[in-house]
Amino acid sequence: MSEKFTISIPAHLALYVKPDAPLLEKMKVISGEVTATPGERVTLLFFLCYDKNQEIKSAALAALKGLPLPLVAEVYASPDTHPRLQELLARIYPLAATAAMQADSKESEEIPVEPEAEPAEDPEEEPEEEPEEEPVAEDEAYQSKYQLAQSMGVGDKIKVALTGDKEWRSLLIKDSNKLVNSAVVKNPRITEPEILMIAKSVIQNEEILRIICQNKEWIKNYSIRKALVLNNKTPLPVAIRFMGFLTEKDLLGMAKSRNISSVLANNARRMVSNKKKS
Repeated sequence: MSEKFTISIPAHLALYVKPDAPLLEKMKVISGEVTATPGERVTLLFFLCYDKNQEIKSAALAALKGLPLPLVAEVYASPDTHPRLQELLARIYPLAATAAMQADSKESEEIPVEPEAEPAEDPEEEPEEEPEEEPVAEDEAYQSKYQLAQSMGVGDKIKVALTGDKEWRSLLIKDSNKLVNSAVVKNPRITEPEILMIAKSVIQNEEILRIICQNKEWIKNYSIRKALVLNNKTPLPVAIRFMGFLTEKDLLGMAKSRNISSVLANNARRMVSNKKKS
């Protein structure tokens, strides 16, 4: 039987990695939404690598593999880092130990640790890792999030859609529940390139396009406005209004297109004709 060991972390952070902590709280750690020092973040991910939920374990390991090498080397060299955590970091990042040993002249910043924390038990099996692989595992992390999404209720999905990172947004925008995929475009962290991709895509939920059309900042972007005109799910009155802002070149293309409604194509021909007369 493996020997048990204890790692201390601040009590307010231990709440995120307790065995009975909510799934969403653990995902906040993995996605980097919890405010913590580099050493605390690495320690939290280390705890989750031993979680009972296989998807959480995989996602935590993927996040650990994706950390920048300088940050890992800094944490590895810190006197506050537990030896077992150093062993895991050295297996995932063979260069981290070397970089740390070469930085003898640089003192590591101490990370304050409070005594109240949950103990971490060393499981019979170590977390799976392949040290020879590159320390970036975006596909693995995305797959883990996909698996987690399958076990989430609608309420949890909506919360993640409203607060999650880009990977969560790209995953949940495809969710079959309209409340979930609509929540994605209400996420304050969503970017214009993401909105452009959504506007160009085949969308079954017209509510998403309505939200985009009502956002004054997004529709200032010419590419987004054009994509909305060309999207067959955009309400016809809105598409016709946005056509007034398109260039003559784009209107000519629409006038000849068979991929848009006849109403828009005829309107494009009329607008081009009027521009030539004026």
